[in-house]
Amino acid sequence: MRQIVGLLRDLVDGSGIQLKGLQQLLLAQHQEGPRPPSYQVLSDRLRGRGLQNNASLIYAIIGVLAPPERKEAMAEEVKQHLVNARAVRASRSVQTSHEPTQGSPEPELVDVLRENRGLRSKIDRMERRLARKEKDLQALRDQLAVVEGRAPASSIGPRDEPTTVIPPSVEESAAAARSVDVDLAAATSSPSFAVGAGTGTESGSSDVATVADALSRMPDLEATTANALRYAFDSVLDGRRTGRFDPATLGKSEKTYLGAKVTHELIAAWGLQPGQETDLQVGRQEVALKFTTGATWTVKPEEVGRVCLLVSANDQRSCWSLGLVRIEPGHLSGAANRDSKRTLSAAGRQAVIWIFHNAQLPENTLLHLPKPLREQIFATEAGGGSNQTRTNNLFRLAQGRVLNRTTVSTVSVTADGPKRVRAAREALRGEGILVLGGTSRQATIARNLGLPVPRDGEWVSRRVTRRRPEHGDAPSIALSDDVWTLAGPDDPVEKAPALAELW
Repeated sequence: MRQIVGLLRDLVDGSGIQLKGLQQLLLAQHQEGPRPPSYQVLSDRLRGRGLQNNASLIYAIIGVLAPPERKEAMAEEVKQHLVNARAVRASRSVQTSHEPTQGSPEPELVDVLRENRGLRSKIDRMERRLARKEKDLQALRDQLAVVEGRAPASSIGPRDEPTTVIPPSVEESAAAARSVDVDLAAATSSPSFAVGAGTGTESGSSDVATVADALSRMPDLEATTANALRYAFDSVLDGRRTGRFDPATLGKSEKTYLGAKVTHELIAAWGLQPGQETDLQVGRQEVALKFTTGATWTVKPEEVGRVCLLVSANDQRSCWSLGLVRIEPGHLSGAANRDSKRTLSAAGRQAVIWIFHNAQLPENTLLHLPKPLREQIFATEAGGGSNQTRTNNLFRLAQGRVLNRTTVSTVSVTADGPKRVRAAREALRGEGILVLGGTSRQATIARNLGLPVPRDGEWVSRRVTRRRPEHGDAPSIALSDDVWTLAGPDDPVEKAPALAELW
């Protein structure tokens, strides 16, 4: 049983959790059958006391702590150890009954033999781990070669000649992997970079490269992801009912829901399916998706060993990032919270391969307007403060900026933003302000006047005046039998042309 005890202790030590955390994991996974043991009994079992009679506990610990790709192999290894242990006990029983003293090995020799078997098992596990690391390292080297325009090393030379490979030491593999990860992170700092393009499982690439390759093949990945993140923020803020536009005003439960909403919207936008054991499947790989509005991510114990998609978005800075990393125990901080989750450490963040880093998030217009301007838009003066008054203020004070449906609905606190825009267009004509929408004709007017061109569901406002000689060659357009141009501060206020016939 010493080998099984060593295997279980390696799992517990590698996961970084305490016995209390392991007990909570076992309780969380418990559905039917015997309940997990108490803290004291669990401590005794992990020391080997009574473990030979508790195979179900052994398999349960493997189920909650072992990486998915190793669970089956570990369970088979434990099964073989248990069979051997029963055979040894049976043999000893027969030997004791027939030859109580003759031929019995010395206790010290038995301990030495057991220790040697345990060391051999540990060496075998380390060799298998090194082989996997070498495979991942070669895949990363191939990715770096593709980035630098060189032929991947795995594609050079005859493939049918046997090659003797001397596995590097643990320290050499870790140092090489960190070096390649840093170089790749620097090479992929551009928002338009996709890791591992053109590689896949056929070339022996790692799970990380397979996922990166699948993502890189998606059309308009950057725009699709950015728009999905924008929609998730706007949906949770729910401005048309709450009037909120700043994520800092969200409550704790709403911030938790924001993470779930981002996951749902990204899966839908990417056209992927939820995973059987994780958040989603990418390139037939089970992938966990982690989201944060801050600088780090929290990881569950069962996600150690998995490939994770790390997503961050900052509405204040209008940027977002998307990265990939396989979570290793050394990538996590030492302390865990009450849910046994740990944060990604500095080493973990350094290991991330960024697909998009600080890419542009569609602007939250109200959040980025100067505070005094926002206060004027939302002012509740005597006789004012209605949803229509606020909408009028928006187009009066935020001239020359494209305003979308979400912005208008948040200011008017109503789902019928277009109706408020039409009313604002008529109300502001007397002040010479033209409110242009995304129809073909009105977009042409905006373009000819040198304004940002609105699309469907967007509007832009600007004060105009009839063109006079002092305007020189300023952009202009003929409307209602007159030529109009953008008004300057010294131009008189003239009633803007009617656009009712141009809707």
